[in-house]
Amino acid sequence: MDELASRRHDRRQQKELKAVALAAAARGWHVFPLRPGTTEPAVKDWAERATTNTWRIVRCWDSGPFNVGIVPCASGLLVLDLVPSGAGEQPPEPYRLPGVHGGTDVLAVLLEERRARLPCETYSVDGPGGRMQYYFAHPDDACPPAAPGPLAWHVEVRCTGSYVPAAGCLTPDGAYTVGHDAALAEAPGWLTVPAGFDPDR
Repeated sequence: MDELASRRHDRRQQKELKAVALAAAARGWHVFPLRPGTTEPAVKDWAERATTNTWRIVRCWDSGPFNVGIVPCASGLLVLDLVPSGAGEQPPEPYRLPGVHGGTDVLAVLLEERRARLPCETYSVDGPGGRMQYYFAHPDDACPPAAPGPLAWHVEVRCTGSYVPAAGCLTPDGAYTVGHDAALAEAPGWLTVPAGFDPDR
């Protein structure tokens, strides 16, 4: 790719990522810049600086092709993050079962054991390597007082004190893309229980 073509590509990518940030903000989701081509924050105090302000977003993304981070807590979101296993990585007990390789498989085991269900008719994002993220509206329209944390191996809840890359982010491992573009479902009760599942909530 020659220099002129490279500049055009960078400008197009910058424009697309600005559109990603603006689209997320239009949903009421608070965004901040991630370093170009990574999922690392480009600013300090990212939780406090995340915004839905159009002017601030335009000004920021006009200065570079930043990836887009979303702060779930400020956005009234809970995000269920299902992480794929790495090369050669084995699940710990009690999830070392045939066919269990990553967060998606572990969640299936948990749901079956606890007779719980996952509301799949909600906005979701597909990440590199088979990562899946399900977005839910917090049932109380507010953040829990502390991050629920991991439910199990490679099954995480992102809310207080965390962030997620928006669909449209580009990394060396691949892109984050919209898996299912739907209205947010209300978070099932077991996502807000720090100790794990409670199917009666």
